[in-house]
Amino acid sequence: MARREASAKSGSGGFEEYFDHLRSISFKGRLYKRFISSPILFVCARTFGPRVIEVGSGTGGGVLGAFPSRVVGLDINPLAVEYSKKLGLRASLIDESGSFPVGNGRFDACVLDNVLEHIADPRGVLDECWRITGPGGGLVIAVPGSRGFARDPDHKVFYGEYELRRLDNRWALRTLFSIPTLIRSRRLSSSVRQYCLVASYARAR
Repeated sequence: MARREASAKSGSGGFEEYFDHLRSISFKGRLYKRFISSPILFVCARTFGPRVIEVGSGTGGGVLGAFPSRVVGLDINPLAVEYSKKLGLRASLIDESGSFPVGNGRFDACVLDNVLEHIADPRGVLDECWRITGPGGGLVIAVPGSRGFARDPDHKVFYGEYELRRLDNRWALRTLFSIPTLIRSRRLSSSVRQYCLVASYARAR
């Protein structure tokens, strides 16, 4: 979703603004995504099966770009999707209504990497993730810690351990840990910008 619900509602100007933001991520930040966080999220997703889709894949700097032959992407920002396609990545555009251009049960796992916190009401996204994963499928979500959350004015909803444990009764929490330390810590959450919580869920029904 280009990770911004606001972009979807503000027209081409919003799309361009966030596309520029994605392109401006530092080289160090890109390396961190490519070689640390994305491999961890990919491994989590692959425990549910080989068919992995990244929802909110942006310009391909995350799981999609790190594993282009084994992951497909979805985004609501047409500029980001077009950019990803020019890089040879398999990305598709989400309809403005929020519907994913994917058939029922086509994937084993959905990855949402720093997406959920940008959405005021995540029910539609979770509905679509549930629809496109088959029985035994999974959902992998990464959300920023408190310091990372505070740094972006577009962040709408903060997800801590409490919120992730009670996210949606159709998704049964399987594992909950942090990146980059693996150890969950309020102190690190408030002091390290890169700190993220990762929750892995199994499709409950």
